[in-house]
Amino acid sequence: MSRPRKGTNLDTRGRILRAGVDEFARHGFDASGVDRIARKARVNKSLIYYYFRSKLGLYHAVLHASINGLVEALAPIVDGPATAETKLTRYVDALVGFLEANPHLPPLMLREMADGGRHLDLPALKRMLEIPPLLFRLVSQGRAEKSFGAFDPLMLHFLLMGTTLLMASNMPIRRRIRQLGLADPPVDTATTTAALQSITRRVLRKDHSDVA
Repeated sequence: MSRPRKGTNLDTRGRILRAGVDEFARHGFDASGVDRIARKARVNKSLIYYYFRSKLGLYHAVLHASINGLVEALAPIVDGPATAETKLTRYVDALVGFLEANPHLPPLMLREMADGGRHLDLPALKRMLEIPPLLFRLVSQGRAEKSFGAFDPLMLHFLLMGTTLLMASNMPIRRRIRQLGLADPPVDTATTTAALQSITRRVLRKDHSDVA
């Protein structure tokens, strides 16, 4: 196989990644096609194997980029200078905002959960495991500041991740319900963010410590 010209490498690889993101989000890993990805990326199919070795290699690259981006969006908030209550507000805002800016990630992760995570490789799993400790540190800071009670931070992690993934994934359904006049569900990110911030503040309040 001929090696791509050096100046075109990043652009070609980026186009393949973007096409892979769209394909995997729409169809899941098993139903996605390398031929369709190549057409969307406007490249020869052989270049997908050149850059990523396999469809699974491309899928892993998509997941790694997404998970890395999420960790990099949340970590500076937890490690930055602010009270725990302020950090919690920013954490929720960043989590909801990241999923809104990366709409492929919720369907990808929900499909992976339904499949038992069988396509997740070790680096992706290790990177994912960096997210709960961020929230653990934030809650520990709040307890030290006497502003948070003893609510289990792992349950808080599941509450936030589960709710944000589900809300981001069912946005098209909520829009359709509203368009049909069946109900008036929220369809804006700000409503989701505000509701989650309110819930997390309530469950972490010191007088709710008996919830742990």
